[in-house]
Amino acid sequence: WAFTLSLLISGLLGPQVGRFIDMHGGRKVLPFGSLFFALGLATLATANSSWQLFLAWLLLGVGGSMGNYDAAFATAVNFFGDKSNRIIAGITIFAGFSSSISWPLTTWLSSQFGWQWAIWFWVLMHLLVGLPINATIPQRERREVPDLTGPIRKLIRNRFRIDGLIVVFALMFALQGFIVSSVNTTLPFLLGELGASVELALIASVVLGPSQVMARVLLIALGTWATPIRVAAISIAVHPIGVLAIWLFGDQGLMAFVILHGIGVGLNPFIRGSLPLLFFGSDRFGQRQGRIMMLSKIVSAFSPTLLTLMVLFNPQLAIIATFFVGAVSGVLLFWVYLIYKARNPKHPETGEIREIS
Repeated sequence: WAFTLSLLISGLLGPQVGRFIDMHGGRKVLPFGSLFFALGLATLATANSSWQLFLAWLLLGVGGSMGNYDAAFATAVNFFGDKSNRIIAGITIFAGFSSSISWPLTTWLSSQFGWQWAIWFWVLMHLLVGLPINATIPQRERREVPDLTGPIRKLIRNRFRIDGLIVVFALMFALQGFIVSSVNTTLPFLLGELGASVELALIASVVLGPSQVMARVLLIALGTWATPIRVAAISIAVHPIGVLAIWLFGDQGLMAFVILHGIGVGLNPFIRGSLPLLFFGSDRFGQRQGRIMMLSKIVSAFSPTLLTLMVLFNPQLAIIATFFVGAVSGVLLFWVYLIYKARNPKHPETGEIREIS
C-alpha cells in the first residue's frame, strides 16, 4: 500500500509538474526529482516503523513526478518541440538499463552488504550522478502557459477546448499501464501458476529486461520507418500475440510470451511521449501529458493487486483478461488513427507527419 501511495502521488502531481516545466523548463524540476529520490531512499533505508515506510514512499512518489519519464519527455519537448521524438527514444534506451543492469546490481549489493546498504548506494547515485547531470540542463526563459484546470471562466477566457481525444488517450494508456504494471510485478508468480517450472520462471523473468532494451535499440535503428503510430501498433499488439503463443503451445510458449511482452513494455514509454506529441503538438505538452497519464498511474497503482487476485482465482482467466485489455487498447489506437487521418486528409501516411528525425 505504501508503494501504491507512491504511484498515486506521482500521478496526481503530474499535471502541475508538467505545467511548471512548460513555463520554466526542466532545469528547475529535474534536480529536485533527484533530491526527492535521494531523500525518499534515505528514509526507506532507515525506516523501522510503518509510518516511516509510508513517508519514504510518499517522498519517492514526489520524486517520481519530477524525475521519471514524463518529466524528462516534457523537458525534451520544451527544447526541441515537434522534433523531440528521437530524444524521447534515446531517453527510453538509457532508462532501459533500470531493469537490465540496476536490478541485478541491486540484488548483488543486497546479498553482499544487506538491503540497507544497497539502498544507500542508490542514494549516492542520485546525489553524485543524477543531480549533477540534471543541474547541467540549460535555463529557459519563463513562458506564460494557460491553466488547463482553472475555473470555467478562465477556460472560456483562454478559449481552450477540451478535446475528447485526450480522454481516449488517457483510457488507452491506462489499459496499457494495467498490462505493464500488473504483469511485470507478478511475472514469476504468474508464469509459475501457468505451469512454468521455477527455473523457467526465473530465466524468463531475467529475459524481460534485455527484451525491453532490444526493442528500444531497434527503435533507434529503424529510424524514419518507426513512426509513432507504427511503434504504438507494435507495442500494443505484442502482448496479446504472446498470450496466443501460450494458448497454442502451452508451456513451450511461455518464453515467447515474455519476450513479446518485454518488447511491448520497452516501446511503451516511447509511445507515451511520441503519440501525444504527434496528435497535439508541443504546445503545453507537459501539462497535457500529466493529464493524459494521471489515469494510467492510478490504474498502475492498483493493477498488481488486482491481477494477483485474479491469478489466485484462475490463472487462465487472468491471462485472458490481459489479452482483452490489450485488444481494447488496439481498438482505441485504431480509432485515434482514423481520427488523425480525418483531421489530416492531405497526409494519409503517418510516416509523413512527424518522423523520428
